[in-house]
Amino acid sequence: MALRQTYLSKVKELPPDAEVVLVMRGRGNDELAPSAQLFRDFTAAKKRFTPDSGYASPIHYAWEECDYERRFRAQILGDSRALARLRELSAQAKDRDVFLVCYEGDDKPCHRKLLLAMAQEEFGAVVDPTPVRLSGGRPTPR
Repeated sequence: MALRQTYLSKVKELPPDAEVVLVMRGRGNDELAPSAQLFRDFTAAKKRFTPDSGYASPIHYAWEECDYERRFRAQILGDSRALARLRELSAQAKDRDVFLVCYEGDDKPCHRKLLLAMAQEEFGAVVDPTPVRLSGGRPTPR
């Protein structure tokens, strides 16, 4: 059992006993979603991407351009509600798989991966950060 992550289009393939926690704004866990300002900055930076930027994609470019990791970590670590929710999920993951879910595919940087790292660092959560490949309806590390 562990705190894990995947993206929205994979949710229907997860085992029925897995806990699914949507970490996008407006989905019930806003305290674990990027702030509206960070999201706006990230979206604007993606639009400034050019193929000659040296980055693999607009998402990779925007991640660096808007200092996403530092800003998101500061947001979560400075919010008692976010920390309480992350602590709660870390405890639940001791008994069953808990999947943090948002939109970005596994090959992109994403805040749900930062949440896993913070849960491990702050609360000693058992974390399995590897992307999930589903085989026979059961998640298996890739």
